[in-house]
Amino acid sequence: MPGQDTLPSESDIVIIGGGIMGTSTAFFLSKETDLDITLVEKNQIGTGSTGDSSAILRHHYGDQEIYSKMAWWSHQFYRNFDEETGEVIAHEDNPMVRFANGDTQGGAYAEAGYDVLSELDIPVSRHEGDELLEEYPMISGVEDFDFGISDDEAAYSDGADAANGFDRAARRNGVTVITGTGVESINTDDGAVVGVETEDGEIACEEVVVAAGPWTPRLGETVDVDIPITVTREQVLILDPPKDYKREYPSLVPTTALPGGEWYIRPDFGDGILVATHHTGEEVDPDRYDNTPDEEILLELTEELGEMIPDLREAGIQGQYCGVYSTTPDHDFILDEVGPDGCYFACGFSGHGFKQAPAVGKIMSDLITTGSTSLVDGSFFSYDRFAESAAGHGDVADNI
Repeated sequence: MPGQDTLPSESDIVIIGGGIMGTSTAFFLSKETDLDITLVEKNQIGTGSTGDSSAILRHHYGDQEIYSKMAWWSHQFYRNFDEETGEVIAHEDNPMVRFANGDTQGGAYAEAGYDVLSELDIPVSRHEGDELLEEYPMISGVEDFDFGISDDEAAYSDGADAANGFDRAARRNGVTVITGTGVESINTDDGAVVGVETEDGEIACEEVVVAAGPWTPRLGETVDVDIPITVTREQVLILDPPKDYKREYPSLVPTTALPGGEWYIRPDFGDGILVATHHTGEEVDPDRYDNTPDEEILLELTEELGEMIPDLREAGIQGQYCGVYSTTPDHDFILDEVGPDGCYFACGFSGHGFKQAPAVGKIMSDLITTGSTSLVDGSFFSYDRFAESAAGHGDVADNI
């Protein structure tokens, strides 16, 4: 781990939060500008939601082309992380499949994503009913679906690994990184940022990026900005498949949702299978929540997973933990300058942020240096959408 830097008395810009979004932003700013940059993290780099992330790298987002574009751009960055940053990170290919029936909401979502990926020349396949059993023989009753849409170039990584890679690269570019120090408030004067107050003293600065995950609303309050984020608890298990299962299905499982969409699965590093809840709606305090999955959830999971993949009924449990989502009303991000001049927010990633982190870092660097970005239509992530409607963009498609 890199050595601890000394808290500076001043900096051009302070980034609050050492997760994947803060470290990505620090990297892109340090690569593209000559700014004096300081990143402040209250714990350690890559902890919090980033460390708990399932780190799925997929591109299928129904008809939301903006996310597919960002995810593909980001995934190419992750695939070439060593060339881009000089660091090596964990990465494993594993197609993601959406099983669906025609004339249903899920079917329409799956087909819309197929059309978008096809138009963007992102590899995608469609498998019809009888073909599904050949492609996914471990899944019981899979042939009862009308079709499956495979996001063929999907993969997964490790959140803490990637954040620490960005951190090391940013430090080599001259970024000052302070860990173990919390930021208590953003200081302003005459409607503009003038510094941040940390537990160990003030850092004078003219710009600040708040990328503090579930703690972002608290910092927003210090500059009279209401960030509409709900923090929800999610539960994760790592299963140990039986040896016979591993021999018969060396790819283990596709990345996919269990029926109903309340759980999802993917392989894990070390021949495990990760199973996690998705948008439980259980609101918690990010500083005080139970980190152990509920016994009733474990029982529900093993029953549902056993029905879907019978050969996993005898799987053991390698590990279990809980993390949190920071969720906006429309499950879309906030990437914008909000409140006092020089105050930027990168937040509200709603459980699908990791895969977009390189694009988010690039967009934030663009916004800070030029006021706009050419990567995508940045207005989609404007904070002002909540002034027009508390629901933001409105309808939410809660798919993985």
